[in-house]
Amino acid sequence: MSLSTEEVIEIFSKGFPESKAIIEEVGNNMAIMRLPANTKHLRPGATVSGPAMMTLTDAVMWVAIIAQKGMQGFHSVTSSLSINFLNRPKHGDLIAKAEILKLGKRLVVGEVRLFSEGDEEPVAFSTVTYAIPQIK
Repeated sequence: MSLSTEEVIEIFSKGFPESKAIIEEVGNNMAIMRLPANTKHLRPGATVSGPAMMTLTDAVMWVAIIAQKGMQGFHSVTSSLSINFLNRPKHGDLIAKAEILKLGKRLVVGEVRLFSEGDEEPVAFSTVTYAIPQIK
């Protein structure tokens, strides 16, 4: 099963109705989201905070899973998330690109790269594992 971007946006908005993150694209085992970072996402030094980056990382992987698994993906939960902060992000939009590496029946493993808008070098790299419940 593969859902359209519009279908995924509808499902995402049910799970996180107050999220300001924007789903830009979903495709075969991938998703791209944007976080319009504002002052509440910043830490001292005017850089996007680690918790904001981790939240976007988790959200974009969840979106990639929903795109592949539909409502079964909606009920998935984060099993593991490891993040490496590589560069200081700029004060501005943060772009997250998720790729599913293994789409199993019970586990999904993927990687996420975060970018400051306009930059080619990532500001963070993550590996994420999700557990998929068996819905009867």
